[in-house]
Amino acid sequence: MKRSSRVRLGRIGFAAVLAVIVGALAPSLSTSTPALAATDGQMVNPASGNIQSKVGDGCRGNYRAHEGIDISAPGGAPIVAAYDGIIKSRTVNSGYGNYTDVEHPGGYVTRYAHMASPGTYAPGTPVVRGQQIGVVGNTGNSPAYHLHFEVRRNGAVHTAINNGFTCLANVTRGSLIPLFLPGLGTGPVAASADFNGDMKADLLLVAGNGDLRYRAGTGGGSFHPAITVFNGWGNTRRHVTHVDFNGDGRGDIFAARSDGALEFYAGNGSGGFAPPVSVGTGWYETLHITSGADYTGDGRQDVIAVAPSGVLTIYQGNGAGGFGSAHVTFPESNWSSAHFLIGGDFDGDGRGDLIGVTETGSLDFYPGVPNGFAARRVVGEGWVEFTAVLGGVDYDGDGRVDLLGRTPAGELYLYPGRGDGMFGTRKLISSDWADHLALG
Repeated sequence: MKRSSRVRLGRIGFAAVLAVIVGALAPSLSTSTPALAATDGQMVNPASGNIQSKVGDGCRGNYRAHEGIDISAPGGAPIVAAYDGIIKSRTVNSGYGNYTDVEHPGGYVTRYAHMASPGTYAPGTPVVRGQQIGVVGNTGNSPAYHLHFEVRRNGAVHTAINNGFTCLANVTRGSLIPLFLPGLGTGPVAASADFNGDMKADLLLVAGNGDLRYRAGTGGGSFHPAITVFNGWGNTRRHVTHVDFNGDGRGDIFAARSDGALEFYAGNGSGGFAPPVSVGTGWYETLHITSGADYTGDGRQDVIAVAPSGVLTIYQGNGAGGFGSAHVTFPESNWSSAHFLIGGDFDGDGRGDLIGVTETGSLDFYPGVPNGFAARRVVGEGWVEFTAVLGGVDYDGDGRVDLLGRTPAGELYLYPGRGDGMFGTRKLISSDWADHLALG
């Protein structure tokens, strides 16, 4: 988020982040191509093992009231995502044990149950086909080590998944399931900025008259007309931030109120929000607030804040709309000189990263490691002109995290993420953004 007053700013300093990569490329000069996302509409086998049960079929000539595919596998064996998507939930109950749901294009959701421990990634994290998301276990209502793999479409069990499996046959993790799933194919994936439930990243803004609005994303790097959500935010709130703080796969909002309260607005997934809940005090004068990723490695989205003194703190989210007690503070840091600070998983490894902009226009990438950041890399130059830099979500639907930048003339540009912490050639979205007080 942009700070309320513009000042001359120095380079971001952080004692644990000392290395500088020389010869950084500007975003518009990036030329290498990352691995492509899945576009063929075929899922892969999420684990290696033997097919012991299918939907409604016990695989031994007997009916079984069962809604998924059971793949026998040893405890601790890897489980991978069957297709590109977004982590929708990461939880536990007495039936499924530890399980993770992944939401995909076309209305599909896959479930991976009886895991040994909660899944690797927090809700809102993009994953790609074949990426490990957990390990096989024997939790919940489970007679032996195995993976329960379930496919739903538009809320109903997709029984046609049976056609991709043969009872008592062996399958290999990562190999294609011989079944085309209509509507899967190419499609956008959303993140913590999806406010209307269409799996496309949206954009928050505070209009010149003080209204809080959102512009629904098209999934192709542009936005629909604005929809007003609340009035009177112009002089009463700042640090408007997108987040999925309660782990339900729906975009939520943070805002710092003028009396210091940090307000949490839970999204309902259809463009509305629950009444605000105060989750902290003393946040209004905070220099930066950003979120939308897991920075502690516990699979839940966290919040990063920079105090007026320049101290950066990771506030651990509890996955239920509140904070845990294990915060991580870097007293030796001097992040007060950052002009903009944007959070997100910019390199696709499931860990929260940071992008910072300095007074000289340097765009700096801080790769996330558990409870901290690795050495800074300069990934662009010429960013000094912007009056707002934001993002950390996928605006153009390619499964990689992007940035947006606004010029003093009101031009809003999309910088498509490459999935490696760098960005491709910018694209003009439109030129009508000058009068907005804030973007988030």
